[in-house]
Amino acid sequence: MTRTVMNPEERRRELLVCAMKLFAEEGYDNVSVRAVARAAGVAPGLAYHYFDSKEKMFAEAIEDYARRCAESICELLDDNNLSLDEKLEQALELGASDDYPHAAYFHAEGHGALHDRLSLAMCEAVRPHLRAALEDDAASRGATVPDADELAAIMTYGAVGLASGPGMPDEAAIKAARRYLCALLAEFRSAGTAD
Repeated sequence: MTRTVMNPEERRRELLVCAMKLFAEEGYDNVSVRAVARAAGVAPGLAYHYFDSKEKMFAEAIEDYARRCAESICELLDDNNLSLDEKLEQALELGASDDYPHAAYFHAEGHGALHDRLSLAMCEAVRPHLRAALEDDAASRGATVPDADELAAIMTYGAVGLASGPGMPDEAAIKAARRYLCALLAEFRSAGTAD
């Protein structure tokens, strides 16, 4: 087996991507750390160097996958060329799309707990970016926002709960998420005090 020398963090990420692909294609019970190493073209000992068990590899693969799924939403929220309203609308549409690798795996019957775990990890990745977008919006209006983190949590977890459940995308759920996000945003903007 020819070994390609990689930065340790790149190698670790490569193993996580390969692991997520195998778990999604073959199921948790049918994948081992050795199988992931084989698919990644590395020695099993190297895979065990990064992940001392299949359980740890699986947990970290889901976390890594959630971060990768959330990247485009975070980039939208960080885009200074968009208004907060545009950011929220586009982030909702993007988050509700089924255009994620392995979406069928997480939406499959019997995988509700895995889907919920992925959704929570995505929320944790998105929330600080939404908080910053809320703070920027308030600052542009000369307002203060002492509870931006709480509002970001409510908006993130609420929208994900409505817009990413089984059978998504569901237009009625997306419409409800949009309506409630607009109501929260209106309250947020009316509550801020001018300096």
